[in-house]
Amino acid sequence: MSFLDVRFPLVCFDLDGTLVDDTIYIWKTLHEGFRTDSVERNKAYHDYFDRKITYEQWFSHDLKLLRDAGANRDAMAAMCAGLQVMNGAMETLTTLRQNGHKIAVISGSIQLVIDVLFPTNFFDYVLINHIQFDNAGNICGGVHTPFDIEAKADGLRHLCSMEGIGSDKAVFVGDNENDVWIAKEAGYAIAFNCKSRALSEVCDVEIHEKNLTRILPLIS
Repeated sequence: MSFLDVRFPLVCFDLDGTLVDDTIYIWKTLHEGFRTDSVERNKAYHDYFDRKITYEQWFSHDLKLLRDAGANRDAMAAMCAGLQVMNGAMETLTTLRQNGHKIAVISGSIQLVIDVLFPTNFFDYVLINHIQFDNAGNICGGVHTPFDIEAKADGLRHLCSMEGIGSDKAVFVGDNENDVWIAKEAGYAIAFNCKSRALSEVCDVEIHEKNLTRILPLIS
């Protein structure tokens, strides 16, 4: 079956809490694991949502906190490796590809999670934050995603434009508050392993069982 023959040619996923279990947000997991300065971390969080700093500044601030706490690539990768791929995720991604769907991740998480947990190239598109490491594995910078929180919806529109389809032909699967805007934009939205009433209220369906294969009959 070809891409445009399927009902929803593009299927987009959140990462943390959706494709990956055992974490709500990888940033929270990393900060807690490396015991970064919680006061500084919370201040940056509120400064961003109060529009005092940009997303890029928030991202850079988080990297500095992690670097100052001794985080490096090997230690961060080990922490990511301690997480579990969501039950049914591999089967779901394989089936979607076999059925002709394009698959995307649109997330405020980090590429390292995908590198560690999804070594097989399941994804046609990944819109996510990238942390850069030097030859010794130390954090030396990064590239923030322009497609997080409200702007996740922009990411969906961007991918649909690249594929020559309307957003009504795209599915989004997510689990938390920062997925509300993209869920509203998608043609079909699924709240999976949901932690946000606001998200469940705007989605077409909510799946309570933590088995990602349950999305397949809904979008085939």
